[in-house]
Amino acid sequence: MGFLFQNKKDKELEAIVNQIKVDLSNNYKDNAIENIKKLEERLAEKKEEGKVKNPEEYEKLLEHFKLDVKNFKRTY
Repeated sequence: MGFLFQNKKDKELEAIVNQIKVDLSNNYKDNAIENIKKLEERLAEKKEEGKVKNPEEYEKLLEHFKLDVKNFKRTY
């Protein structure tokens, strides 16, 4: 029965991910960069403590967000 909970997401990390998505969709590049750093730091801490189930998923998201910010173009 334990397999049902293997894909459980980390609420704190998910909140940061969602904030980054909002920042990017609203063209808040500076906020997005700040939250990407926050996500990277918290992910590293949680991995070290063994408190994150699927770090690879968050690492992929981090790389994706970093690319988005790198290629970010102002729309005004």
